[in-house]
Amino acid sequence: MMNELTIDELKDEIRRGARCILQVRHAERPKMDPNDPSFGDGLHLTREGARTARLLGEALAEFKDDAAFYSSPLTRTRETAALLAEGMGLAGAAIPTDEQLGNHSFFYEDPLEVLKLFQAMEFFTACFAYFEKGKLPGLKEIHAAADACERWLVEKAGNRRLFVAVTHDCYLAAFLSARGAYGPFSKRNWPRFLDGAAILVYPDGSRRYALVRAGLSYGICGVRPVRGVVFDFGGVMTTSTMPERVRRCAADYGIDWNVLEAGFARYRRLMDGGFITIDQMYDLIWADADISLSDETRARILEEDYASFLDGSRNLQTLAWMRELKAKGFKIGILTNMSADFAVRFRKAFADYAALADATVVSGEEGMFKPQKRIYDLLKARIGLHVDELCFIDDVEANCEGARRCGWQAIRFESNEQVARDFAARYA
Repeated sequence: MMNELTIDELKDEIRRGARCILQVRHAERPKMDPNDPSFGDGLHLTREGARTARLLGEALAEFKDDAAFYSSPLTRTRETAALLAEGMGLAGAAIPTDEQLGNHSFFYEDPLEVLKLFQAMEFFTACFAYFEKGKLPGLKEIHAAADACERWLVEKAGNRRLFVAVTHDCYLAAFLSARGAYGPFSKRNWPRFLDGAAILVYPDGSRRYALVRAGLSYGICGVRPVRGVVFDFGGVMTTSTMPERVRRCAADYGIDWNVLEAGFARYRRLMDGGFITIDQMYDLIWADADISLSDETRARILEEDYASFLDGSRNLQTLAWMRELKAKGFKIGILTNMSADFAVRFRKAFADYAALADATVVSGEEGMFKPQKRIYDLLKARIGLHVDELCFIDDVEANCEGARRCGWQAIRFESNEQVARDFAARYA
C-alpha cells in the first residue's frame, strides 16, 4: 500500500478539520560515519538543509497559532525543529527533546546492537528485514513499538491542530510499515530529507496514516552518490556577473545606466535563448529609449559587453576546483545561459575550462534557457547520469531551484570557499 500525501494535500486535510501529528525527518546533513556509535549526533545541517527546513516551516505557517514541537536530542534534529519553527514565524519557540525520538527510540531496544546490525547487514538491508520480520537483534517488536510511539505522540499533541516531532528516517519508515500505510520500502521510495509520517485524527475519532512528501529535498546522502558537477558560466567561472565595462562606456556617452538595465531585463533572456542576436538586443534597447548612436559607438558598446566577461574576469579558483573534481573521477558539465555568438568567444577565451567538460549545453545554441526543465534534461542526457547523481553550481537561486525541481542537487555559488565547503559537507 502506498498512502502518500503532498504538503498541500496535508494542509487541506487540516483545514477541513483534521488534527495532524507529523513526524518529520531531519533536514539534510553531511554523510555519517557508519561506525559512529552516536549515529552522527555531532553533525550539523548543511546550508541546503537549513534552507529547506525554513521552507517547510513557511509552508505550514498558517497553523502556527495552534502548533507545538518536539525533537530528537540529536544536533541535526534540534536544528531542523528550530528552523521549522522559525519558518512558521515562531523563532525562539521552546522545543522540548526526548530520547525516544532519538537514539533510544521506541523501536531500538539496544542502540549499540542496532549499530552492529547496520554494520553487518548494511542499513537498508537491515531496515527492510526488520519491516518484513517485525523483530531483529537490538530492535523491539515493530507493532508494539509503533503502538507505544503513537500513544506518546497523541499524548504530547493534545488537541493541537498541528504537532510536529522531528526524528529520523528509519523510525518514520518503521512506523508506517507497522501501520500498513506504506510499503514495501526500497531505496527509491525511502523517506527523503524532510519527508514525514502523518497521523491525521478526524472529528469522528478515525485516524489516517500517510507518508508526507515534502517535495523540498531530492537526494539522500549515501544512497546515490553525486558523480557529476555541472557549472554555470557567468558568476561562477567568471568574477563578473554583469557587463560592468558597458556601464563605464555608457557613462562616457552620457547614456543612463537604468536604460540599459531595463533593456537587459526585457531582452537578455530572448538573446540567451537564441531568439535574437546580441546586436538585435541592443537595437531594441536603443529603440525603446529613443537613443540614436553611431555605428562606431554601437560597435564599441558591443565589444565592451563581450570584454566584461572575457577579459580579465576568469575565476581561476573555479578552474582549479574543476580540475580537482575531474581528477577525483567526477564528470564535469557546463550549463549556461549564453548567446550563440558569445559562445564562440567563450570557447576560445575559456578553452581550458571547456576542455574539462564531459557535456556542455549553451542556451543560445539550443533555443531554450535556464530555469526551463528541458535544458536541465538535455544536459542530463548528454552527461549520461541519473538526476540524483548531478549537482549544479550556479550563482542565481532561480536557476538552482530549477535544477532541484528536476531532481538534481544544487548549491548556490556565493564564493569559491563557500561552494567548496558546502560541497564537501554534502558529498565528500
